[in-house]
Amino acid sequence: MPKILKQLKNASFEYDEDSKQFTIEDADGNCVVLNKIYAFALMRFVIRMAQRNWLRSNKTLEEIIEEDDELEEHDPAQLELF
Repeated sequence: MPKILKQLKNASFEYDEDSKQFTIEDADGNCVVLNKIYAFALMRFVIRMAQRNWLRSNKTLEEIIEEDDELEEHDPAQLELF
């Protein structure tokens, strides 16, 4: 069976369907090999972190306006381009 390989600038990811191993290797040659259970646990962790960051409440428009007003009070020249 084939291997699934994804190469990025500083890391590469590989899944070998025969041995059921997931390998992560960085540009320095450091390598982590996970079996299918630990690879699945890593994916669940990554998905939970992504959902947590996605579902965080964003700042309200009023908070952003207040921060902008505070910036103007401290240094009005900062808003001038030239």
